[in-house]
Amino acid sequence: MSTSGAVQEAREVWQPPISKPLDETVWQAWVAKGRARRNRAARLTAAKWVSLAGLVVVAGLGSRVGPYDVAARFVVAAGAIVVMFDAIRAGHFAIAAVFAALTLLYNPLAPVFSFSGDWPRAVVAASAIPFVASLTARNLRKERNA
Repeated sequence: MSTSGAVQEAREVWQPPISKPLDETVWQAWVAKGRARRNRAARLTAAKWVSLAGLVVVAGLGSRVGPYDVAARFVVAAGAIVVMFDAIRAGHFAIAAVFAALTLLYNPLAPVFSFSGDWPRAVVAASAIPFVASLTARNLRKERNA
């Protein structure tokens, strides 16, 4: 029994795939899309923080917020509208419903309640929870994806 000592030659040599040259218009469109996404996220975060600050100020001042009642309601309702539309765009309809309820609660044109008394402070403080939760959830998603 003899063994053949013949070396098999490689049939085909590996070649790297042929690359296409970079299309500048495709690259610029990709960069613009990423920039728009970051800008939208920054505006959403700013709206949440401004609304949260408005709620904290109203809760802290209590009944002394009377002269600035409409402005405080407008700030919170505008922030809730921004977050609501973003939640609808993302398909989170339960979150959108919560922020729609906040929009109706803080509607500056037809106020549901006045800020005088102790129970409105509790309502204002409880209204801050969805904004805090949305900011916290966003940070948790960032950490999970990193």
